[in-house]
Amino acid sequence: MASLVSDYDENTDRAVTELHKEFETFFVTLKTQTDQPDCNYDNHKTFYIESAVSVSSIEIRASAIDKNEKTVEQIGLLKQSMNTLQQLHELSCLSEGQIESLQSSFNSMFTAILRLELAKKRGS
Repeated sequence: MASLVSDYDENTDRAVTELHKEFETFFVTLKTQTDQPDCNYDNHKTFYIESAVSVSSIEIRASAIDKNEKTVEQIGLLKQSMNTLQQLHELSCLSEGQIESLQSSFNSMFTAILRLELAKKRGS
């Protein structure tokens, strides 16, 4: 039977899981800095640079796999959300409420990407 989606890719699974850990660390760190000068964007530029590189790498790999359009689409949405997060942070420090909302949104995106990849593994 012909498959409509690509096979499971362990490298994508691992890379997305690792990126999720980096985002969790970022959000947890930001929550401790909401009322301190350390919260500003300049103190977190490295996170944004490294995350952009990671997402680009994941996107390139996913794009190179046949029948992987849905995963590529989800990674594209993640990339757009990262750009929005960066623009928001460049404007000012994020409040605890903003951080919690953003963390929840990013967790949903990471969950969706991983859920799709794991469904491929099960063949569903």
